[in-house]
Amino acid sequence: MKRLRLGITVLAVLGLLASAAWAADEAAQKPAPAPRPWAPMAANFGPSGSAIPAGLLAVGGNFQYGESEHVRKYGDELNRNAETQKYLEVVKVRYGILPGFDIRTATPVYNIHIDSKTGPDRTNYGIGDTTVLLHSVILNQDKGDPFYLAVDYGGVVPTASVGDHSVNAIGNDAWGLVGGIGATYFLDSHRFDMEANYSTFTEGAHNFTKGDRVRWNAGYAYAINKMWDIGVESCFEWNDETELNGAKQKDASYEWYAGPKAVFKYQPWGVNVAVAGMLPVDRWYQNTKVGSDDYRFELKIMKFFDVGTFFD
Repeated sequence: MKRLRLGITVLAVLGLLASAAWAADEAAQKPAPAPRPWAPMAANFGPSGSAIPAGLLAVGGNFQYGESEHVRKYGDELNRNAETQKYLEVVKVRYGILPGFDIRTATPVYNIHIDSKTGPDRTNYGIGDTTVLLHSVILNQDKGDPFYLAVDYGGVVPTASVGDHSVNAIGNDAWGLVGGIGATYFLDSHRFDMEANYSTFTEGAHNFTKGDRVRWNAGYAYAINKMWDIGVESCFEWNDETELNGAKQKDASYEWYAGPKAVFKYQPWGVNVAVAGMLPVDRWYQNTKVGSDDYRFELKIMKFFDVGTFFD
């Protein structure tokens, strides 16, 4: 059943890529200015160096589904004593305050079910802590700079639903600081993105402190026409050891996932939809890890509203 679900996911992505290729053949018959791809779509991927126009409001988010059927430690499978299904939604809002300057928020909502062969089954669910970032473009390719370059600065605010059912790593009512930098380069209908950010957290509920986190993301996209993009994205995340009651837990880790994506952009409705299939490239866990995804299926939907700016 797990392999069947993975097969269906891969077929869905391939079907969208085939549809995009057909759309490319149709578009090739009519010369037009080179279209530009949409921004990266993975749940933990920001806008890199790009900007949202001033006065534009984007509302939507990501849905991510992942499965695993084993327990891992270090770089290897330890046993098959647990099967995990993960449902993660990240509710996102972004608004262009000024040209080259915007604000964005991301709030995770999750449900994780673990079928254990050695003990009781477990379900964790809740709302995580919210990330709030300001995004400032300092180089603009359209104005003659060699590429787009932007910085992110902000933090994490405590919005988590904390209880026996919650996951501390997703949210435990802790504060955090986040800083990052991203670059974007356009070449005709090709788009290249890269970004890195660093986060550090205070102690939150359950006397738990998340370890410092580093994310490094990269992506490539090609705009076949005004409606379709195809591409690939890569997401790497490293987490330092957590602390419980002030003691290090020896649970540092890193994960690297990558895979193809397809994007549909429908300008009359102001809606963009993207899908991706992500597979592990490399992963390592200092301690035992239940729920290290064997694959991830991602869906992103954003609706854009032209609400104007307060600074006209």
